[in-house]
Amino acid sequence: MIIATHTHLLKGVDLFSALTDAQIGYIASMTVEQGYERGETILKESETSETFFLIASGSVKVIISAEDGRETILATLSEGDFFGEMALLDGEPRSATVRAVGKTKLLLIHREDFLQCLKRHPDLVLALLSEMSKRLRAADRQISSLALMRVYGRVATTLLKLMEERGVRVKTREGKPIIVIHARPTHQTIADMSGTTRETVTRVFKILESKGAIATPGRDLLILEESRLRS
Repeated sequence: MIIATHTHLLKGVDLFSALTDAQIGYIASMTVEQGYERGETILKESETSETFFLIASGSVKVIISAEDGRETILATLSEGDFFGEMALLDGEPRSATVRAVGKTKLLLIHREDFLQCLKRHPDLVLALLSEMSKRLRAADRQISSLALMRVYGRVATTLLKLMEERGVRVKTREGKPIIVIHARPTHQTIADMSGTTRETVTRVFKILESKGAIATPGRDLLILEESRLRS
């Protein structure tokens, strides 16, 4: 019953989309389910670990810490995403801390089983490399933003990143296309992702709202003028 449940979950993961049901069932037989509560640390930066993680439900944030203790959020991951693959491939310590945003359920695959999966399924290797390339490109953009752009630009870049990762394109009653980000992150989370303060994010939001670039009804974030954020 557990394997059948895990097989169903794995079928919804893009990483395994090229595999057959039998291949996914084989991988599911290796998984172990584990739950985490809100705020609980799953991985710690610089620690050694031999586990690959798939998010079955809930979400996590990937964090790096400065010497002064200040944290920067590199990414937020949700159902269907995975993490922990780098340390399994190169044997090096974890490059970031991963923490549960809310109640989260993960499927774990240990290193030897994971490497065996890669050897048996070349399509899985290609999918993994593709996803890692996407993440490296996103990290490059974020590093460039943090190093070169003014603070308003960094916040705008973070909003564009959220839009690309979680945005849903819809049309208003008037037929105007907009992008909706449901359950938007808090100003503090956006500040951590942008390398700035919550107060600055609040100030930038007010300016963007006054210019008609965004709106924040309820818990949603509406991108009304994508071009304004990009400019």
